Amino acid sequence: MTEKMKKIIAIATTLITLLLLVSSCQDRKTYADYLKDESRAIDLFISKHNLNILDEFPEDGKFGDNDFYKDKNTGVYFNVIHEGDTTQNLQWKEEVYVRFSGLEYFMTDDTTKYSNFKSVFPEEIVFIGPVNSNNKSSYSNPGWVVPLSYVGHNGKVKMIVPFDVGSSYDRSQYQPSYYELVTYKFESRY
Repeated sequence: MTEKMKKIIAIATTLITLLLLVSSCQDRKTYADYLKDESRAIDLFISKHNLNILDEFPEDGKFGDNDFYKDKNTGVYFNVIHEGDTTQNLQWKEEVYVRFSGLEYFMTDDTTKYSNFKSVFPEEIVFIGPVNSNNKSSYSNPGWVVPLSYVGHNGKVKMIVPFDVGSSYDRSQYQPSYYELVTYKFESRY
């Protein structure tokens, strides 16, 4: 093989490799793509279940079965089923025990509904304040914290949680979640 032919083969191989690299990079989803997919999935879920999205939290705190308030800071949708004991405010660094049922990932074909009601130990949150950009990473599931400004001990909600304020699994899989029931028990009143 001549030197000229070796150069042509090397150039052709390099060009083919570059073309393959560029085309494979274009097939990957961006974070913005995942957010768009999530937004469409949540809108479809809301439409499919005839949910009424409230711009303002109800003045009397009462929700209809299909009324969901959308928190402007986090994008979490929730419905207060039972406000619980709100006579004492949640204290800073207080432990909150969380149990849930009917957890579903509605952007997948997975039809399983998950629960931790039969688990020996509930999930725990150490409350350090409402979810914001400074403390979001301090919570295992920041979405669970959002309703705590509106419910007390033994409070019950149902909620739609966007993946960026969901569990580490939700964030890694870009999966929003729906919970049929989330209950809160405050350690100081347990």
